[in-house]
Amino acid sequence: MRLVIGTRGSKLALAQAGRLGGLLSSLPEGPEVHLEVIKTLGDSLSADPGALSIPADAPQGVFTKELDEALLSGRIRAAIHSLKDVPTLLPTGIRFGVIPEREDPRDAVISRDGRKLFELPAGSLVGTASPRREAQVRAVRSDLKVVPLRGNVDTRLRKLAEGEVDVILLAAAGLLRLGREGEATEFLDPALMTPSPAQGVLCVTLREGDEEMVDLLRPLEHGPTRTCATAERAFLRALQGGCRVPVGALAVLEGESLALSGVVAHANGEQVMRNSRKGRVDRPEELGEQLAQDLLRSGAKDILSAYGRSFGQGVGP
Repeated sequence: MRLVIGTRGSKLALAQAGRLGGLLSSLPEGPEVHLEVIKTLGDSLSADPGALSIPADAPQGVFTKELDEALLSGRIRAAIHSLKDVPTLLPTGIRFGVIPEREDPRDAVISRDGRKLFELPAGSLVGTASPRREAQVRAVRSDLKVVPLRGNVDTRLRKLAEGEVDVILLAAAGLLRLGREGEATEFLDPALMTPSPAQGVLCVTLREGDEEMVDLLRPLEHGPTRTCATAERAFLRALQGGCRVPVGALAVLEGESLALSGVVAHANGEQVMRNSRKGRVDRPEELGEQLAQDLLRSGAKDILSAYGRSFGQGVGP
């Protein structure tokens, strides 16, 4: 069986797709995997040297839409994504096929001189295009200067080496999948830097009704990862979050319970709200929605209104 899988063309996307494709090929009667590179709108926006960031009003799914279209047209049989890039509501006709085991969800600090976050001199330049990271850095180190830094992992590491910034923040999972984890200065505690919902999680999407592929992929499914990611994405969905909104979440299994921590922040770092809640392992969506409501009632809706989000009468005090 020849299986055509769609992927973005960055070095990280290809590394992720290659690893997952290798796992598929190694299964009993595994398919011959062929990777089809598809350029997305998000890739084009990221490559635009005149853009400092992806616009806040950019449509949902800027890194997935073209892959969805290729899937629905039959050009590819499956698509591999970083789950944090996938909209919380899938397009009609698209379903999740498998969610494999999660990589390290933390954020990593990489500095030019090997100094950790709390060792950096005042005024050091911190490069990131993520409002979530910017907000949480500003909250604990208001004396640092956060500047926009775009590009893939290689590009950002090069800009760091060239002295454009003093330190960068990246997802630990990306470094690990590229075999570059040794370049990290430190990995940040999620209590300090809560990661993006579903950070470190990959997923494979399929066309609805493709049960043959569902059966083929089943051995790669990791139930605990799906449970945690479901809670985090439910939290994000309830807050109307996205890649341009400073929202973070991380769920972990604790015995028979599921523990979820969440953060809503303003990019200026002056408003950072955190909360956590435990719930049933078999009700991850309920837990995510409950934690979101806890934060909205505590005033998070005022922060989110600055990002164009609005909530009905039943939300908040």
